[in-house]
Amino acid sequence: MSLIKELKSNPENQINMVDILQILTKQEKTKYVDLLLRMVKKTKNIERYVDDIKNTLRVELGIEPERLENYSPLQLVMLYRIVESTFNYSDLKNYQKFIEYNERGLIPQNDLTQFKTFDDVLNATSLAEVKSYEKDLEKQINIVFKNDEWVVIRPLTYHSSLKYGSSTKWCTSSENNPEYFLRYSKRGILLYMINKINGYKVACFKSLDDDKEFSFWNQQDTRIDSIEADLPDFIMNEIRNEVKKNITNFSLLSDEDKKKQESLLDRLNGKMSSIEEREDVEEPVRDEPMVDETINGYEYDTDMEMSEPETEQTPMNEAMMGGVSESFGRLLR
Repeated sequence: MSLIKELKSNPENQINMVDILQILTKQEKTKYVDLLLRMVKKTKNIERYVDDIKNTLRVELGIEPERLENYSPLQLVMLYRIVESTFNYSDLKNYQKFIEYNERGLIPQNDLTQFKTFDDVLNATSLAEVKSYEKDLEKQINIVFKNDEWVVIRPLTYHSSLKYGSSTKWCTSSENNPEYFLRYSKRGILLYMINKINGYKVACFKSLDDDKEFSFWNQQDTRIDSIEADLPDFIMNEIRNEVKKNITNFSLLSDEDKKKQESLLDRLNGKMSSIEEREDVEEPVRDEPMVDETINGYEYDTDMEMSEPETEQTPMNEAMMGGVSESFGRLLR
């Protein structure tokens, strides 16, 4: 038996939609399970939701719609809800990178049973990425310190920040949004500390503005104390020496490169503005409620007010999944 067949046949890895509906039916009589299933299959506008689900999975995770053709509309809705509630897209994208690098032989540990958590995968991916682009980006960074285990850099361009900050959730390395990076690079000293053996990363920022901020950030973009950063003393000394220089990352660029970074921001801002204007014109009026966005993804609670998300959100049409919540939760009225 192949491994995939073994995984599929393991009862611990299986769940049946009918079993779920049977749990929800107190009497557990077949006729009530059948009634609930028939009503759920008639969820309002389910075909339209399916098109949006396929598009979101394609855009966010590179899953081509052809791979989803054998799933019924109800199965696709359930699949999407499971993905949204179990994972976040950032972790899944990094997992896909991990697969790519492992297939290219860039992951030293090729025994996959040794990876226990997403953090293990994240660190291995980070390490592979550092090795793959270190030479190509040497003119876009300022190397503060480097040995066989550690490298401390100042990212000077948005592109270098994207690469060296990949597999993290730092706002300064968020895709398609250079504004955060440029803001920090102009305000003070931005440093990335990377362990070249295990892929561990920490960011540090020293503001040269009046606020005098001096902060450390882990890979999840959570602010931490310098002690929690778990950096060796000699790396901390390099950081202390570097922040005494009182010159911002942006100031280290040539005048030509400064213009390029500003131009990049203008182009992306202009692109986003045109998209927003187009969406304002083309977005259809829908009668479904908006959804609540949270740091863990989308929670389909139509009775709650919307809260400001702290992480990158999916482009899934909000009203669409609000409709799924209303119709799926209340069935047909």
